[in-house]
Amino acid sequence: MQACCSTRSSRNWLSIAVALLAACGAAPREQQLDFIALGTEVSVSIYSASIDAAGSADKSLQAYFAAVGHDWYPWRPGELQAINASFARGRFMIDVSPQLAAVIRRAAEIEKLSAGRFNAGLGCLTELWGLHDLTTSPVTLPQSAHIKACISGGVGAAMLQWDGDTITGGPGPQILDLGGIAKGAILDGSISILQELGINNAIVNIGGDLSVLGDVNGRPARIGIRSPVAASPVAAIDVAAGETIVTSGNYERFVEIGGHRYTHILDPQTGYPVEHTASVTVVHTDAMLADAAATALMVGGSAEFETLTEALGLNYALLLDASGDLRLTPAMRERLDWLE
Repeated sequence: MQACCSTRSSRNWLSIAVALLAACGAAPREQQLDFIALGTEVSVSIYSASIDAAGSADKSLQAYFAAVGHDWYPWRPGELQAINASFARGRFMIDVSPQLAAVIRRAAEIEKLSAGRFNAGLGCLTELWGLHDLTTSPVTLPQSAHIKACISGGVGAAMLQWDGDTITGGPGPQILDLGGIAKGAILDGSISILQELGINNAIVNIGGDLSVLGDVNGRPARIGIRSPVAASPVAAIDVAAGETIVTSGNYERFVEIGGHRYTHILDPQTGYPVEHTASVTVVHTDAMLADAAATALMVGGSAEFETLTEALGLNYALLLDASGDLRLTPAMRERLDWLE
């Protein structure tokens, strides 16, 4: 049984947003690629590579992000929407592209490991709460009967049956939504593209979640953990080559109904947005696991922190609940450098 640490803190403002801290000494040759994709800012820092390689990376990455943004988003025409439409008609025998099939299968694995705290089949709930389109917030709370209808009968990637890359069966209508794991998969894909171009040292940052390829001027990437109300970091962590750091928080995406803010993190058991957890940060060499695990820990909260970190094999995790209680795995506690 993995022990965990609990620190009572009145610093409720501590959210976990990451920013690259400047390395000491001479700065490496750095080329910066910045663009908007998947509804967020993407930043790629490339170290010690040629201008031609960086230019090729820019074109390849933007094309990759455009492709997955088209095919992996449930609410615009693309492969995932077509899969969900087949579910709605009660039809299976659905051929899935190998890349998307791999993400759905990985989601199913993590659903099982997390005892359903992470679930990739909550698209119905996402629609019901208006979280799929934040430009038009709902004006009233969803009816409890509609919420129950979305999760009754079982939903999730783990409910699907496969024959190779063909979905052959599963539960009744459900809407797969890979938002809790897709960013991890896209980080992996981005790193692979950079490696294929001969780039060995880079940081890919998608809306604050990032993966590290190689190092920064011969040192690990120094990442700051910051408060959203202060410019300076409150802690720092060295993220090594091959590691990903992912944060999930109740401040990221939300809707306001009746003056109350409802986060985009939904509890698969109740169908309601999570309110007991403020933020979670996970560091792992498996980007998809880090991404999905951050969501699972948000749902499980402080009460299930130890159980979930053990079940998911997480050495480095941090959770801040809504009351200010800070939970850390022992290894994360040792690894953080608190600056305040």
